[in-house]
Amino acid sequence: MENDTVAKQFIRHWEHDAQTLKFWRASSNFVYTFERDGIRQFLRFVHEEDNAIDRIQSELDFMLYLIGHGYPTVSPIRSADGNWIEAVQSEEDGRYYGVVFEQARGSYVSLDQMTDRQAEAWGAALGCLHRLSESYVPGDTIRGNWQDALTFISSILDRHPREVGARQELARLRERLSALPADAGKIGLIHYDFETDNVFYEAEGSRFYAIDFDDAMYHWYAMDVAAAVSDLAEQDDADARRTIDHFLTGYRSVKTLDEYEMRQFALFQRFADLYRFARILRSVEGFDASGSPAWAIALMNKLLGINARIREGYRPKQV
Repeated sequence: MENDTVAKQFIRHWEHDAQTLKFWRASSNFVYTFERDGIRQFLRFVHEEDNAIDRIQSELDFMLYLIGHGYPTVSPIRSADGNWIEAVQSEEDGRYYGVVFEQARGSYVSLDQMTDRQAEAWGAALGCLHRLSESYVPGDTIRGNWQDALTFISSILDRHPREVGARQELARLRERLSALPADAGKIGLIHYDFETDNVFYEAEGSRFYAIDFDDAMYHWYAMDVAAAVSDLAEQDDADARRTIDHFLTGYRSVKTLDEYEMRQFALFQRFADLYRFARILRSVEGFDASGSPAWAIALMNKLLGINARIREGYRPKQV
């Protein structure tokens, strides 16, 4: 996207202060900020090929359920016409779907600045989310599950026959995941990306507010735990292990997590890597650097670098 045309079309659907729309970031979604009566809000939109409207609605339904049960997350905001989701038709690219959220309370806390108490609050926040998920009954729209994710991965790899290693990894993951116990209380609707970028600490309430539920899927709850601490696990030093221990203490203060589930963390990380690999493959398909803005080229280069690292892990090891 070379300009703000689509964002400007979307913002007309929500009440806003003039001249406050600003680009924020772009990844799987485009995100802009704007103000209404001086209060900051976030516009998020995505192309119809990257997310279906019923899938977005299922995300909002889960968030509204959490809010209704007192869980700290951001609230979606209805448009001036009373809709949670609005659509915009671009002459160049087709249809986009957009939603608006309030700003999260609290502030970002980096891993290297996180206290033991905050780490426990972070873990407890995920545990509370999972406890509520156990009782969640979806409406007419239902989120996908880990099997749907594997089907998506397969469909992308079919378009990239040279990715032999990734295809072999897909077969291994399907076999391993299918063999895992799927007892009640082990699988449910998870956040999938409960890392520090998506939680904000409110000191007054000593709790974290969660954002970005657009990757939520039905999976093992332990997948969420593994993903949350994945950056710490890669560091493998005393401080990182201490933070993980406090995170797990906080989580277990709300929901059980046994040793068998923890032994699957490496398997869940492999799932996350392959899912990310396939999504990046799809994102860069047909990308044309000529005429693209600098931020888009930088983003593509970053994504290609991530996939090169993941792909290297699928190469046969030299003996």
